Amino acid sequence: MRLPHSLHWRISLAYTALIFFTMGAVSLYLVDFVRDAFLADLQIRLQQEVSLVAESTSGFVGDESDSGGLQLVVQDMAEIIKARVTIVDANGLVLADTAEDPDPTGNLRRRQEIREALNVGVGNAIREESASDGEVVYSALAIRHNGVVVAVARVGIPTSDVNANVNRLITTILVSALGVAALSVGLGFMLFRRTSRSVQRVAEGARRLADGDLEHRVQTSSSDETKELAEAFNGMANTIRSVVGDLSSERNKLTAVLDTMADGVVVLEADSEVSLMNRAAEWLLGVGAKDAVGNRLVEVVRDHEIQETVQKSMETGQIWQIEVELRPSRTFLSAIATPLWAVDGTTDASGVLLTLHDLTRIMQVETTRKEFVSNVSHELRSPLASIKAMVETLEDGAMDERNVAVDFLRRINRDVDRMNGIVNDLLELSHLESGYVPLHLAPVDLKPLVEEIVEDYRRSPLGNDLEISVDFQGATSMVTAEDEKLRQVLVNLIENAIRYTVKGKITVSVSEEGRFQKVRVTDTGTGIAREHLPHVFERFYKADRSRRDGGTGLGLAIVKHIVQSHRGEVNVESEEGVGSTFEFTIPKG
Repeated sequence: MRLPHSLHWRISLAYTALIFFTMGAVSLYLVDFVRDAFLADLQIRLQQEVSLVAESTSGFVGDESDSGGLQLVVQDMAEIIKARVTIVDANGLVLADTAEDPDPTGNLRRRQEIREALNVGVGNAIREESASDGEVVYSALAIRHNGVVVAVARVGIPTSDVNANVNRLITTILVSALGVAALSVGLGFMLFRRTSRSVQRVAEGARRLADGDLEHRVQTSSSDETKELAEAFNGMANTIRSVVGDLSSERNKLTAVLDTMADGVVVLEADSEVSLMNRAAEWLLGVGAKDAVGNRLVEVVRDHEIQETVQKSMETGQIWQIEVELRPSRTFLSAIATPLWAVDGTTDASGVLLTLHDLTRIMQVETTRKEFVSNVSHELRSPLASIKAMVETLEDGAMDERNVAVDFLRRINRDVDRMNGIVNDLLELSHLESGYVPLHLAPVDLKPLVEEIVEDYRRSPLGNDLEISVDFQGATSMVTAEDEKLRQVLVNLIENAIRYTVKGKITVSVSEEGRFQKVRVTDTGTGIAREHLPHVFERFYKADRSRRDGGTGLGLAIVKHIVQSHRGEVNVESEEGVGSTFEFTIPKG
């Protein structure tokens, strides 16, 4: 029998086909989706419950005399959480189990979840078990005492409940699909005149759904012969809204991860157009995401090496890596271009993932290391060369000339002392920078300490032709510090002032400043040029490299670290040809 080709038949058949297709697709998706969702919820629940079991039983593990108490606790926990609870020791031997038919060997070490828990602390597994007539989901957690795994708590629940829920859902979907299809075929012919209007409403709903209005639903009435179609559409809309909501949630998570990453991430389309840029990439490249997204890479990054790396990755389909320096910011980056493949299986890359890692700090550390090695080598080379020359001269016959030999030995001894001083200062500076040197803080009176040090220099040959004075301006001079460290700071600053003041005056003043005592060492020496001031507290830094003043170049660096370890600050003010003032603060006692 040939069916008529009227519009209402075609519409009825089209409705039926659409419903079967839609419900079939939704059913296939929902079966896996719901089962995965149930299993995921079950896994989360098990992880929470096994954590509770581990916490409740940790006090019983290792106490062989109270194994009965452990079994009672396990039984109570199993009744509360409606699951099988097992406790095994670190060797896999069962200490307590609520199963009616436990493992006959009594050792569960080979079980996947037990192995993982013993190795990494947490274990999960799903497997068939004859005793449960189906799959059982297990979650295991290591129990630690003093950081050592002493036992493992395991919780297991059969998946029969999940399967039952999934089967009920499949049945509901199939029955609903069959019911909607039957109603569509039976009523489509009789309700043709109203079909067009209802179809228009559904079409309008589809357009609004396509435009992003996921909350729109098609209105239905009891007299509407296309009610089933509208309900199916609304069901599809609900499903789409749920899926889009899940995708949006995942996108938000991904966005949060990208925004908190220290590495920059830039996603490029096949035409090198920027489609995504995280905050780290904005900071590293010095450009905002709003200005970058939608523009080509060449308009965003003014570095041809990065552009060439991206182009090579796009053309070859391989990962390319390069290290570049961005100017004028002098930012060092490691750029890795990774091709992105299209989901249609084509061999051409559909885009490139550009990952940027900041190497600036590493390069600065490497530069500092090289400068340090260079400075140490420079400081030690001169005395070593002098010693070698004098030793060779002594070997060539100068030993017979007593005056020359004594003079050379005195010079050798002086150079050895200088190298020894450099090594000692380096060791002390290393200890201070490590932060592992404890400070023995105690109340210290600055007045007698400063007067004692100044008096020593007045009597020494270094103080000749110099006027060294002391000025105490505050009502008290008590501080909280380590006496020897504070003495070392004062000695280094006064010696530095003497070294650069041939004739003139040096003043050591102490004054109160809030919660601190401020100490100033002022001289009328040669002063320091403005461009050298930011570097005077660096290791081996000397404003005048031509001077041979006997200093190691480490004294001011040691001063800085000692003061900072006391929670104080150190500064310098200087004018070339006028003099310098070094000042530091120490907390009051």
